Amino acid sequence: MKQTRSVSLLLLAVLSVLQDQQPGSVCRLETKYDALADTTTVMCYDLVKFGEAPSGLSVRADALFHGKEQDRGKESDEIARFWLVLSSDRSGSTRHTPPLFDGVTTLYLSVDSTRLEIPVEDYRHDFFDLTRFCSESVRAEIGPDDLRKLLEARSLKGEWGGVEFRFSKEALASLKEFISGRIFAARTH
Repeated sequence: MKQTRSVSLLLLAVLSVLQDQQPGSVCRLETKYDALADTTTVMCYDLVKFGEAPSGLSVRADALFHGKEQDRGKESDEIARFWLVLSSDRSGSTRHTPPLFDGVTTLYLSVDSTRLEIPVEDYRHDFFDLTRFCSESVRAEIGPDDLRKLLEARSLKGEWGGVEFRFSKEALASLKEFISGRIFAARTH
């Protein structure tokens, strides 16, 4: 009986993680509504995730728009704001471990044969004593013209502070779906 209950709990945990994923998508969605600002942020996690820095990092996409998601497109043709959020986490760090990305001001994206230079902002560096864990992150806002280039892309690679990463075909398809469904959604309603 205990084993059956344990398996059931494990199955429920797996299903709850998968419920926000769309079929065939590598993107795990999370939505947050801020009632004070009347804005919704939709985050697409796990687009790129590999290893530990300096050879790895994770990339997610964020969309921010006014109002609630279910009301999107009813009132205006506002285009949502879009960011790629890059983060690097290292275990086994000390307070004296130098940050890898401090002072890096540009994210380079190679969209097929075109290279985009996207300024990064909101650099954050955190160190956690108990776990000896170091975290760095930035966000790069991408405007509508460059987003249209991403929608047409056949391949997408990036570089942040000398660390190169590539979007798999599945990740690129998920990113395109996220951009067209969350960023340009109001124009299609």
